Amino acid sequence: MTTIIKYIDGLNKLLRYLCALLLAVMSVAVVFQVVIRFAGKYIDVEMPDWSEELARYCMIWLVFLGTALAVRYSALIGVEAIVERLNPTLKRIVRVLVTVITMIFFFILVYYGFEMLGHVSAQESPSLRIPMSIPYAALPVSGIFMLLNAIAVLLETIKGKAGQQKEVFSGSE
Repeated sequence: MTTIIKYIDGLNKLLRYLCALLLAVMSVAVVFQVVIRFAGKYIDVEMPDWSEELARYCMIWLVFLGTALAVRYSALIGVEAIVERLNPTLKRIVRVLVTVITMIFFFILVYYGFEMLGHVSAQESPSLRIPMSIPYAALPVSGIFMLLNAIAVLLETIKGKAGQQKEVFSGSE
């Protein structure tokens, strides 16, 4: 079990760097758009459409991949007022049940995400001219990461190590 958790945490390390890269690219695209818009007041510059579209697609991927990280580090929104009042054994049972239900949702997200890719594969984006399957792939790809992270949470809950809050970008692991 520990090997599986270490493997998933290794993938999460790569995921954190990918999220940081997406955030950087998105920020540069937005700053570029603002600078060009400001410069357009003084010189004749055509506004690029691609920077807004690039920022949008980076944001889509960033949100979904960031959600996968949030699953692993128990950083998703949840109401635990009732669960916290239960005895430790019952608390663990409830957390296992909630994690299994969440995993079912992630499996559905992956399944229908791949199905949706088939519907949009022939389309291309207006400005970047990339296949629309690239932004839509965020659903099944991040769903797989969410599922893997839910498995790690489930294994830790079963072992009794769940609930130990970790920092997502702490740098120390």
